[in-house]
Amino acid sequence: LIDNERKALRSTDYSTTATPRFDKYLNYKAFKEALEQYGKKYDHVTYTSIGRSYEGRDLIGVHVKAKENLPIVFLECGIHAREWIAHTACLYMIDQLATQNETNETIRNLLYKYEWRIYPVVNPDGYEFTHTTDRFWRKTRSKSIYSKICRGADANRNFDVGGFCTIKSSPNPCTDTYCGDNAFSEPEARAIRDALQAVQKRTEFYFSVHSFGQLWMFPYGYSRERVPEYNQLLNISLNAKEAIRRVHGSNYTVGPISTTLYGVSGTSVDWAYEYAGVTKSFVLELRPAFSQTTGNLGFVLPVEDILPTVQETWEGIKRAVA
Repeated sequence: LIDNERKALRSTDYSTTATPRFDKYLNYKAFKEALEQYGKKYDHVTYTSIGRSYEGRDLIGVHVKAKENLPIVFLECGIHAREWIAHTACLYMIDQLATQNETNETIRNLLYKYEWRIYPVVNPDGYEFTHTTDRFWRKTRSKSIYSKICRGADANRNFDVGGFCTIKSSPNPCTDTYCGDNAFSEPEARAIRDALQAVQKRTEFYFSVHSFGQLWMFPYGYSRERVPEYNQLLNISLNAKEAIRRVHGSNYTVGPISTTLYGVSGTSVDWAYEYAGVTKSFVLELRPAFSQTTGNLGFVLPVEDILPTVQETWEGIKRAVA
């Protein structure tokens, strides 16, 4: 599977004149070029960066809107570097919103209803490392004051929510779930926090896109207590689940993070819900289902599954915000 990925990456160079075909995975440079091109080509798309990574890469994104002062749908993708389909799904959403607004009435309506702020590579150092060195790298690439040899923190354990470094988070810099030297030690987590805080009163939906397991979840991660909006969030999730199923038959499991996947503290989605006040906050785990894979191979989604996965994900998002 990894060899097939490598061949696909080598077989076609990304061309700045081409639209992504979603038949291969792009590296960070190609993502950046793609987003810059959308910004240049389409008046309703603005290319942006919400900050810099530890190694100095831009945390790239786009803002897509038909008019000013709309409620915001905020998506961050790829906080875990090895989850390549998450980055790609968010690029597909950008592509649809950019290219289909004149021909697709549903998308045109979405652009008059919401401003879309989509950041497809929020851990660019880790993502680049998965392309050059270690396909299964999860964390950032920062240096810890507590280790001379182990690098990186799990940016999705680095948010100050639910008790820092308490649940399914490790204080050991050499583990995959290292919570970081302190809360918001990672520039990537700070950038997401700051970008959301700047527009928190306008943000209606927050999505954190991951893989894998085919799950559509909502807060809390750090507690088994039900949030006050439980029924509303469950209903949105069930509607999204059905929209996803109708595309290619994929079956998603829905529910709170803590009871659907596992208890966890320090996540972006719990922080968005609790501190930014975005009650409609969700975390998605895309293909494959747990039953269809073993171990880390779930992160290596075959290239032929890219298009159906991103298509169904987009249908779920559209239904959720409808």
